[in-house]
Amino acid sequence: MSLKYGLILMTVFAVISDALLIPFYPQFFSERYGLDSPFHVGAYVAAISIVVMCVFPLWVRVARRIETLHILQVTQGIAAALCLASYWAPGVASYWVLSLLMFAFKSSYLLNFPYLMRLETDDTRAATIGVLSVTAHLGVILGAVVGGSVIDGWGVRQCVLLMAGADLVQMAICTYLIRSRRMVHVLGQDAPERTAPRRFSFAGHAPILKLAVIMLLFDFGAAIVRPFFSVYWAQAAAFGGETVAGAAFAVPKMVAVAALLINRWLALSEHHPARRTLGNLLLGAVGLLLQAAPDTATLLIGRVLFGWALFQLVINFDIKLYALSTPDDFGRDYGVINIFQNTGVLIASFTAGSLVSVYGLQAPFIVACAGFVLAAALWLWSFPATPSRTPLPTQDTEKPDHAPVA
Repeated sequence: MSLKYGLILMTVFAVISDALLIPFYPQFFSERYGLDSPFHVGAYVAAISIVVMCVFPLWVRVARRIETLHILQVTQGIAAALCLASYWAPGVASYWVLSLLMFAFKSSYLLNFPYLMRLETDDTRAATIGVLSVTAHLGVILGAVVGGSVIDGWGVRQCVLLMAGADLVQMAICTYLIRSRRMVHVLGQDAPERTAPRRFSFAGHAPILKLAVIMLLFDFGAAIVRPFFSVYWAQAAAFGGETVAGAAFAVPKMVAVAALLINRWLALSEHHPARRTLGNLLLGAVGLLLQAAPDTATLLIGRVLFGWALFQLVINFDIKLYALSTPDDFGRDYGVINIFQNTGVLIASFTAGSLVSVYGLQAPFIVACAGFVLAAALWLWSFPATPSRTPLPTQDTEKPDHAPVA
């Protein structure tokens, strides 16, 4: 197994671990601790985002002094231990403490992305982004479906054990890559930058900050519909248990895999209307609005449209970010972008619980639609003449300072 595919495999298991409980937290807290409050679920998901947002920049700084795989080998093992400890947490307060500590260590897996991008060339980076996106989608599909199946068969608590197992697999892959000497050392390539890193300035990074705000709205819209989707499906659909709910939750990810195959099979141009950022933001808005209809067929059509748009937008945003970045700045810039992304998820988590409590389970889809429309308007204002798939810079081209994205 090469270093590249080892890192991709680690990403798959990390996403599976994250996706096991995401659509089922209402059932988890209800079954295990007797808590049925939507506000509590929203607050917990928001707390996860706060932890990741605050801790990941620290991992970026550590990665300036310690090789990424050495960090991950330790942190994923600690995350697995904390996950197992949360499995036996006697009360909701102790579960919060142990599980949030787990996510603090687990979040270090995000270092995979800038590390892998440093190993790619300008010619291969776009293709690798596509592969990473699809593998992440596959991880969500497996996580959601497996999570639903486990809940149906053994109960929601057992998902915690699977999360710990996924973390242990990541640690094992790290160990293999290090001991087999497949790890590439990158710290010696930029020692001056590590001792005196270039500062991120608002004035010097205006284009990327505009993009970051657009991505905040994008992540807000994508995240606000997640926490209560399985509950909404049970209300709107005429069939299925938790396994079917998990499969319905994963429909956009299934569409993403199909979208990659269609893009390659039809050889769609980078500037083809079906792949443009503005059009896909509007298509995503339509897909979200259709999901607010209390009809199973309309809901599924909406998830298919949403899935197509989601895949194209993730790729487009990643490419745009790398066009505005340099390899030496990938880690730092990724941390900046991660703050905006997690801020969007954080706002969505708090908003979702409030919306469901006051306006019902359809409200998150309507608000998410509005978020996508606003993101489209900001994109049109910020990048009016810029193709959605900005060509990657060459080594001879002067590049402004900024960043990648997950």
